[in-house]
Amino acid sequence: MASYFDNAATTRLCDAAAAAFSSALNIYANPSSLHSAGLEAEKLVTSSRKAVLKAIGAAQSDSLVFTGCGTESNALALFGTAYAKKTNAGGTVIISDSEHPSVYSAAEELGRRGFTVKTVPTRDGEIDLEKLLSLMTDDTFLVSIMTVNNETGALYDIPALCRAVKERSPRTLFHTDATQAFMKCPVDVSKSGVDMMTLSAHKIGGPKGVGALFVRDRVVRSHSLSPVLYGGGQEGGLRSGTENTAGIAAFAAAASYGAEHFDADVEKVIKLSAMITEGLVRIGIKPVLPASRVPHIIPAVLPGIRSEIMLHYLSSSGVFVSSGSACSSHHPGISRPMTAMGLSAREADCTIRISLFRENTEEDAEKLLAGLESGVKNLIKQYK
Repeated sequence: MASYFDNAATTRLCDAAAAAFSSALNIYANPSSLHSAGLEAEKLVTSSRKAVLKAIGAAQSDSLVFTGCGTESNALALFGTAYAKKTNAGGTVIISDSEHPSVYSAAEELGRRGFTVKTVPTRDGEIDLEKLLSLMTDDTFLVSIMTVNNETGALYDIPALCRAVKERSPRTLFHTDATQAFMKCPVDVSKSGVDMMTLSAHKIGGPKGVGALFVRDRVVRSHSLSPVLYGGGQEGGLRSGTENTAGIAAFAAAASYGAEHFDADVEKVIKLSAMITEGLVRIGIKPVLPASRVPHIIPAVLPGIRSEIMLHYLSSSGVFVSSGSACSSHHPGISRPMTAMGLSAREADCTIRISLFRENTEEDAEKLLAGLESGVKNLIKQYK
């Protein structure tokens, strides 16, 4: 049996989501069609939207735009805000220096198009609030800071950050990529105050190919977000394209299941995380634990072994971890989030990411630790 610890990259499709997906395949009509079969599909999309909104503590009057993935949701948040109003032209966008590539790269592209992009540091896994506020200017129209870092596991205080930004400039929109936070730590938009929030189905036991962008009602009413995809005007005119009905239904099922079992799942992951962390220290591997973090992501620095080498060593025995963000594996290099947190380039190159989900067991953890202990003993001799 494989021991899978790459859940931050993707999770297994949970039974509830699989059942919802299978059932929805029979509802094959286009949700935009006006006949009864189309209306049945539209009804399923609507009920799924309500379920996900409920899971994040949103008002039913708020919008949830279904997209193809979290990356698309982030693109809609950044580009859609930048081009929504002519007054934003050449204005300022602020992100953290540890954002997911889908935010960081989108911001870089905005920079090439004439917008001003500023980054706030995340030294030791913390957002420098004073620095963030000092970066804000009268033309700052968007701040985008992730809730949980996908490589370090750092948990940022989004409610406090959002509140401070709004006090400084009420017109500035606040977006958070909550892809790694949803169903891993409490996520409640009624308390956080964010204007937009990115979600992804395959990080919570749902299928790949479905994401969502929460958009607060006031953002829609003020026309502060424009579409990136144009066409038939689906998703309230913010994301054209025929909806992935089966995928959306499965996303909603995964969210509902996760919300129902949230407390027990988190408690289980906390215990496993502690067990793994203690085991890493015992065998000479250094966990990198921010002061405020989620338990499901454990970055760890290997003693003089490049992460890629250990990854393949573990994989050969059916243990799967990551050497960083799976979304940037096609562009290998030193991890930006790890060096931004304070690690040296050498340490970052020797860092693996262990990421847990509710399906992991103590047996999985024991197999992981045994594989790492064996790897440390054998690979140090081989590559020293």
